[in-house]
Amino acid sequence: MLRKIVLKILKATAKDITITHHYTHKKFMLNSYNHKGYWYHGKKREEETVAMFKKWISKDNYVLEIGGHIGYFSTFYADLVGDKGKVVVFEPSNENLKYLTKNIDFLDENLKSIISIVQKGAGDIVGELDFYIDPISGQNNSFVKDFDGFKTSRAHSADTNVDVEVQKVPVITLDSFYENETKLPDFVKIDVEGFEWNVIQGFKQTIEKAKPNLMIEIQSDEDKIINYFKGIGYVIYNDKLESINSIEDYKRKRSANIFFKWGQK
Repeated sequence: MLRKIVLKILKATAKDITITHHYTHKKFMLNSYNHKGYWYHGKKREEETVAMFKKWISKDNYVLEIGGHIGYFSTFYADLVGDKGKVVVFEPSNENLKYLTKNIDFLDENLKSIISIVQKGAGDIVGELDFYIDPISGQNNSFVKDFDGFKTSRAHSADTNVDVEVQKVPVITLDSFYENETKLPDFVKIDVEGFEWNVIQGFKQTIEKAKPNLMIEIQSDEDKIINYFKGIGYVIYNDKLESINSIEDYKRKRSANIFFKWGQK
């Protein structure tokens, strides 16, 4: 009951505020209610994942981010790779883009210039799809109808009766995006709320050519994802750097974010 009261007060007083990004130490804009997880949890939010990013992403790397949300990791990636690196962010939500572009603008000019935004979704087709928009935080936007993550988030919010908004958005395969590109990503983050396997299916040619390291927030199709990457020679870890050798092992050691490294431990 107390939680619900606090959330209702937060919602009633919601406004856009600027905090200091916990890793870039630059200004970072968010909504005090919709994006409360960033300021409330601070450095504790996904701290194991952040530690892995620091280990796996190096200066001058090319990072591809599928699902940029409001740019918390996008700007962090730019800080990690530096001004000779590259960051490409796929983000189809207009509401998220408002914050994403503003937060990129807070970076120094040399880092702003290395980030490119693609206002599309990634998947296994080239065309348009229904996009189910989470009107609470935008973190559960999904191409999956009735995505469970949104329902869980809604149940723990002050908006228990709100429903998703549906928009048509353009979608491309990442293989088509990279078809004529010579520079391919070194590291890929996929955070697409249950649509992970669709993204991978449209990305297989490039994955098998470039062999990037990846982080995937797995919400569904874990057996297909684990078996695919094991089958093409990847070593798999949870966010505590514990190795995952099979789907059964994944179920025992699973974490929110799973990491895939080409070739050897």
